[in-house]
Amino acid sequence: MDVTDVAGNLLFCADGSTWAVWRVLPHESARSTGRQLRELYDRTVTLMKSLRGEVMIASLCEQVQPHAIVQRCLHGVDLDANPHWAETVHNAWDQLDALDVLGRSYWIAAPLTGHGWKDSAQAFLRATATALGEQLGVPACPATAAAIAGARERARIVQQELGGALPLRPATEAELLWWLCRAPVRGVGEPQLERTAVHNSGLTLRRGSGRAQLAMTRSCVFDEGGRTDQRRWAPLEMLGRRFLKCVTPSDDGPIVSYQAYLLLAEMPRAFTFPGHEILARLAEIGFGVDYALRVTARSNEDARAANRRRTRDLMGQDDEHAGDAAGVPADVVSAQEEIQHKNARLGASSTEIDLEVGVIACVWGPTAAECDARAKALRQAFLGGEYRWERPLGGQRQLYQAMLPGSVTPMVVRECSQNLLASDAAMLLPVSATDFGDPTGALFGLTFDGGAVAPFLLDPTYGPTHDSSGGIAVIGELGAGKSVILKNVAAVVRLMLDGRVIVIDRTRSREWEPVAAALPGKAQIVDIIDPTLDHAEPLRLRHSCDPLRVFRSASRSSTGIAETFFAAWLDLESNSAERDALGRGLDAVSGSPDASSNLLVDTLQDHGENDPAARALADRLQRLRRDPITRPIFDAGLDPVDLYGADMVVFCTNEIPLPSSLEMSNERMAARIPPRKLFGRAFHLLIAAIAKEICFTTDRWGEFICDEAYNVTGTPEGQQIALEFVRDGRKHAADAAFGSHAPKDLGDDVLRGLIAVRFLGRHRDEGLARTGLAWLGLDPGDARYLDVVTKELSPLADGRARAGEFLVRDHSGRIGKVKVTSQPYRTLPEAVLTTPSILRGAH
Repeated sequence: MDVTDVAGNLLFCADGSTWAVWRVLPHESARSTGRQLRELYDRTVTLMKSLRGEVMIASLCEQVQPHAIVQRCLHGVDLDANPHWAETVHNAWDQLDALDVLGRSYWIAAPLTGHGWKDSAQAFLRATATALGEQLGVPACPATAAAIAGARERARIVQQELGGALPLRPATEAELLWWLCRAPVRGVGEPQLERTAVHNSGLTLRRGSGRAQLAMTRSCVFDEGGRTDQRRWAPLEMLGRRFLKCVTPSDDGPIVSYQAYLLLAEMPRAFTFPGHEILARLAEIGFGVDYALRVTARSNEDARAANRRRTRDLMGQDDEHAGDAAGVPADVVSAQEEIQHKNARLGASSTEIDLEVGVIACVWGPTAAECDARAKALRQAFLGGEYRWERPLGGQRQLYQAMLPGSVTPMVVRECSQNLLASDAAMLLPVSATDFGDPTGALFGLTFDGGAVAPFLLDPTYGPTHDSSGGIAVIGELGAGKSVILKNVAAVVRLMLDGRVIVIDRTRSREWEPVAAALPGKAQIVDIIDPTLDHAEPLRLRHSCDPLRVFRSASRSSTGIAETFFAAWLDLESNSAERDALGRGLDAVSGSPDASSNLLVDTLQDHGENDPAARALADRLQRLRRDPITRPIFDAGLDPVDLYGADMVVFCTNEIPLPSSLEMSNERMAARIPPRKLFGRAFHLLIAAIAKEICFTTDRWGEFICDEAYNVTGTPEGQQIALEFVRDGRKHAADAAFGSHAPKDLGDDVLRGLIAVRFLGRHRDEGLARTGLAWLGLDPGDARYLDVVTKELSPLADGRARAGEFLVRDHSGRIGKVKVTSQPYRTLPEAVLTTPSILRGAH
């Protein structure tokens, strides 16, 4: 271990040098396409052009412990008042114990070169004192306050040079100690990365736990090739054992970690973007991979001078091959063209610089065989792209040291380094955002980008409570899992938020009824069914939805809602005489203790003695209320829906017909729509109004869930109510969730654009898949994402094992692939499933 002391983000090394380390916190993700990916590339180019001298860029995996995820799930929830959420999270903890959940962090480390002979002399004296102390068995002295102050000033200047492109912050002492102490135990008993600083003096860890941890790392034993594992000496077998065995002492016995290091030895001559972001692919290869770039930067002037010398050498080879009948070799010609192209780019831009880049990757495992298999898998994954990774024999120990800050770049790395311009090196995308989902909330699923596992948390209140847009929408073909996601959204609202849920259920089987029964609290199932179809239907499921009775306690809303309902049902124009007659009738009955639609009909009949429009309207309603489907409006024997007494209200509307899009496409066909379908259209509008009243007038969180959203958004009035939920719901602690087959079913551009969290499921039709990708914010012409949607999301051949896979855009606009998991609350996982079981050959 070359590090002798830690102070803030400073590392003091045995050779007298001082390094500074920063955390890199990028916003954009390499999983994006189009504008976001280009912005990440442009920021990375700026970072690469700002490098000076020797710099290390590292990306490290982090073993995320289940308790850390559980703490995020419990954040801000009063468990005494909400024990159901405690039970749910406890069950989720059991599921997380069986998973290897990985996080990823990015770092930049740079040596702080001295200014003048005084700093150089002090560094020499520190190195001499450290070396003498090792010979005498005396521990290294901590850095002095003067040395720390001078290093901090130099680090501040370097950060100003580096921090203009990507957000940086100085690493804490705890983070640096995690990096140093994790290195010998990768994958086996790793320490937890702490987010808080560990200070005991404000300047350095003189006698605290930090220096003790540094001392412990020096007691590790490194066995290159695992010689201690061999029972017999076999020199030839050592040629195939290209890994490092790290043995770390502990109270419970030695911790053994097998680590294999690879170097990027070859790269394509020509770079294109996107397509060569291989370091982002390393972060998503399916198992833990650490990587580091050891970079040495040369200024534009130095690079042009070096290239001129190299150009003369290459051009001189033409004379060497002048007498060869085969001519100049193709590789020489290619190298000449490449160096001339590089010279032209260096001359065209004074900000362009030349970088000597050595790329190191590390994989690990609890056994030598597993470590070796992962190294081979990584190597094979890049062969098709003309990238060649090599595992040097005898250099594994040096590469281990090269992936730690505070050490110089070893020769084994320089031998495989690539000379790249800054704009080319940026195409590797060494840093990109990995955070995905909400910082707190329910464990809604797991991200499986490239096979790596990470938690996906969802909090329906996150957008509205952070002055941002809310709303959740799920798009996908039949069987893609839309209803399952919406049911889990309802479960999160009930279990985590103790909120109220209003649902429209269009299925004949009443698939939401088992969900309501599985969740805690009082549920009210309102089955709006034609009584003539099923006389055995229990009366407990039938309730009156008469707006004049339902909103009787809220008379301020009853008149407007009732007028909108009857006008939509009877297809009344705004300036018609019948619309005026309806308004006068509602004014007469509203506020009455026995107000009802039946009373409205009677009142219109009375008005009809002097008003032909009122008489015509009363005659129509008299005829329509004889239809059994209107029983929820006119049956005085049914109890009205309780607006405030139920925690979850499910409106089952399967038997209510709706006009088709073809019938609504032009005025002539719309004039011929049967009254039953007009009633169905108006009734869904009434449900939306009831949902708004429930959600907007209480202090509890309210969620309006529209499966098959076109039933609500298909009318201007319903679309307006849906827009109010998304636009103004955050002011009233309410939100809406929609599910449908295509984004156009969600309403107009404003409503679609304001929805924050977007799920895109399987669409085997390419046209629908492209439309969904565009709505998600991706390039609809991107062949990679098109294949994901049409072929890789919940493929039918894999059955339940791959069910629930979606491309998701979170509240922050980041995109990832998620496998949605059901909330593990009692019988809920079984209740949310909707795939029918068919008995073949049974009567």
